Amino acid sequence: MAGQVRAAGRSVRRVLRSRLALPLLIALPALVIAAAGLAHPLSLTTDTAERWQLTHLVLLPAFPLLAGSLLVLLRGERGPAAWGARGLAVAYAVLYGALDAIAGIGAPQQVLGAERRGEPRPSIGDLYEIGDRLGALGVSAFAAAGALTALLLYLRTRSPLALVGGAVVVLASYPFLRNHVFPPRGVLALVAIAVGLGLLELSRTGAGLSGRTPEPAARG
Repeated sequence: MAGQVRAAGRSVRRVLRSRLALPLLIALPALVIAAAGLAHPLSLTTDTAERWQLTHLVLLPAFPLLAGSLLVLLRGERGPAAWGARGLAVAYAVLYGALDAIAGIGAPQQVLGAERRGEPRPSIGDLYEIGDRLGALGVSAFAAAGALTALLLYLRTRSPLALVGGAVVVLASYPFLRNHVFPPRGVLALVAIAVGLGLLELSRTGAGLSGRTPEPAARG
């Protein structure tokens, strides 16, 4: 009897590992961004410029991977809505990557360069302004892509996890837009987005947990 219980326990653990591995992988980019955000200075000064720039250099490849999470979630999906979601995800990657390069890397470079030359601190307000505009467009595209992805997954699986995950991604996008990766609110927003993305992936296999067979992806 004890052997049967141990064997059953091992079987359950294997099933859980196999079903949780991909959701965790899809959530990973948002968690990496959140972890990097913990090191992000709250203000850009001559003392924090190097750390500000280094943080954004680390984040430079991480932000596009957040779009990659959505693209993986959309695997197998066809039709105008699916391709619209993919286009919005790519738009986020481009637009938010531009914000990262301008305000995250370019602005501290201006501050550091002026300090090395013994010049007064340069005005970087214009860099922030254009960067914030691009970032706002990017996060809006990300939220729209998340909503479309959730709708497509729900229509295919009828899993409530798709609706919950999509709602979490969309709602968490607002503090992401307002606070970027600044701690604590920006960091918490990225953690919430990671949870939402993980729930979206679980919705693909959640039907299997309940014995329901997912509907095939729409063709077109």
